[in-house]
Amino acid sequence: MSDQFSEDAFFEELAAETALGKEAHAPDLLKDQIFSALTGGFPEQESFFERLVTEAPVVVAPPQLKSKIYSALVLAQAETGPLLSLSECKKSGRDLCVFEELVQIAPVGHTIKSLNYCRVCHARALAERLKTAPIYWSGCPYVGFQNG
Repeated sequence: MSDQFSEDAFFEELAAETALGKEAHAPDLLKDQIFSALTGGFPEQESFFERLVTEAPVVVAPPQLKSKIYSALVLAQAETGPLLSLSECKKSGRDLCVFEELVQIAPVGHTIKSLNYCRVCHARALAERLKTAPIYWSGCPYVGFQNG
């Protein structure tokens, strides 16, 4: 600190004032430094982070990680309540995989059509474990993670 007293002396005085029940007064320089740190940071930190963002190499997540994240998100969504039925998913523009298509056209109730079939699908298990999983059917989100 470049004020009239050192940091230790300042904090000792601040603690003493507080212990005596007095209202502690921080010097304006310290207030300005705290405000700057909380609102805008320090210029040397900003340039460091800007340089880090522009110079850092772009790393694409591996397909296994994308698959695991997708599985975790759908599982968490299913825990909060029923998922959309397969018919509603299809109406909203989402492609269904071959197995979801079979369930969607089957004469079963809404509850059955709202289950997370990816949870028991072998494509999910392969995609979460293999970098280039041998899965190729259309509409499967795990195929998309393998290709892109």
